Amino acid sequence: MNRLLTSILTMSRPKKPTHAAVTRFVETFLPLKENDVQRLYHVPRHPRYDAQTAVVEQIVLSVTPTPGVYSLIGYPLDESTIGATATIPKIYPRPPRTLCFLHRPFNLDRRSVRKGTLVLSSHTSFDEVLTVGWNTVLAERLGIKTTDCLCVQGYKGDPQRKIGIVGQVSTPLHKLLGRIQVEFGESELAQEGHSGEISIVAIMNAFNEDEVHRVLAMAQERGWIAEGGDGSHVLYLTGQPRASGIEAAKALGMSVACVGHRQAEDWGIHFLGEELRKEFPGTQVKEIYEEEIPIVREKKVPIVQHVG
Repeated sequence: MNRLLTSILTMSRPKKPTHAAVTRFVETFLPLKENDVQRLYHVPRHPRYDAQTAVVEQIVLSVTPTPGVYSLIGYPLDESTIGATATIPKIYPRPPRTLCFLHRPFNLDRRSVRKGTLVLSSHTSFDEVLTVGWNTVLAERLGIKTTDCLCVQGYKGDPQRKIGIVGQVSTPLHKLLGRIQVEFGESELAQEGHSGEISIVAIMNAFNEDEVHRVLAMAQERGWIAEGGDGSHVLYLTGQPRASGIEAAKALGMSVACVGHRQAEDWGIHFLGEELRKEFPGTQVKEIYEEEIPIVREKKVPIVQHVG
């Protein structure tokens, strides 16, 4: 009877995912791109490591590697030798088998990553679809009709790069700003245009004079704005405020909401966390929101040779 009960309880527990399963799931949101960072950014170096069988008990998500991230993916601090009189070292419980995702992994100290931990990454693809760019999930939450929207594509010499979505809404400006606040928190900048009624929203990952005019031109070409009309009924949603973009939007009567670069990235981390919890309910998912400590590299002191 006890054996049967144990078997039933075991079967009812959610199966632990593997490194391969989590990686595949992340790629459903973040497609691989040639000009992106390596998706498998840090792979466990063990001759018997197999992504198909390596179990994941904990998933850590962060924009960058931070102290909080290292506390979860690194080695526990052994304080047993500090002021200790006993010769027996402290025994720690086995840390959970961990997979980590970083948006900007560039300063990761690989030596501090615990054995067996896989670190995934996405920079370009994450920027495109999970911040303020071609983000269809965010667009739908703001009421944009994504079945009939425009893709702003091509940026900094990359014709394939998607940097924005432009679509129709029918919402007063103050309600849209309220929805944006729910998604991101307080905006860094909100500039009201010539009208309180918004019929077009542009979610953009770039903010300069050229992009502001490109959004207006695309809306005019689609017939959403009359030829020669201004941007009075347009809301331009982006991350970092830029002087050239602000001035161009003001001249066109366009409303602007700048949520901040980091807040836009945090939105993507939070979204991934929500989706991973739904897909892998038996796995701990931890989101870290803190600033990365800058790495201060020691300056090389030139060796002066004295000739005597």
